[in-house]
Amino acid sequence: MLIKFYIVVLVVLAVSVNTSSQVFESIEKNAAEYFISLSNKDSDAENNLLKLKELLFKNYDKAELESKYRILTNDFDSLKKHFNEYESIIKSISKDSALVLFNQWYLHFSNTFYNYAYEKFFSSNKTKILFFSASMSCHCTLEMCKKQTIEILNLAREMNLDYWIVDSYEHNDLQVKYETFFAPSLAVFDSKNNVLYKIEYDEEMIALLTNYLNNEYKTQGF
Repeated sequence: MLIKFYIVVLVVLAVSVNTSSQVFESIEKNAAEYFISLSNKDSDAENNLLKLKELLFKNYDKAELESKYRILTNDFDSLKKHFNEYESIIKSISKDSALVLFNQWYLHFSNTFYNYAYEKFFSSNKTKILFFSASMSCHCTLEMCKKQTIEILNLAREMNLDYWIVDSYEHNDLQVKYETFFAPSLAVFDSKNNVLYKIEYDEEMIALLTNYLNNEYKTQGF
């Protein structure tokens, strides 16, 4: 009996440590799943939203948020407040309008974890996609950003790709560095962070990206 008890305790501790050490990754994964299910008008969208809410409102260690994830408690509280506002209003608006509002929340999330996501993205030893969206622009650009964000999330899930969605309105340093001056745009990087391919403000972005990746998989095997 004691052996079984210790095993249970160890499992619980392991799960707790893993959850604590994956704050950004867990929230981002669930946010992407909700975003996709909402765009597809799936029946499980509501359940995905509840899962996202549970993760977002866990009792995270404040010291870890500040040290590991490099965010202030006030910034994380602001993100949670934004989520509550989103949740309260979606009951009275259309699914299309909800997509617009959730896209804004998703970019807020990206901005909150920007420093941590920067290091995580460029430390990845996989081929990866950096997508520049925008939280402020003309209506046409915002719609294209939202649509292509969802398409990137779908493609990344289908092809098991690393990705990072950046709000170029708040953070344009990488746009300048890699000379992708319009949003939406993207850059594909290799494992050593060399730019392999870029696309700027193109309605056929995902088709072009998919074709490029499929060709690279055939020729390079990455």
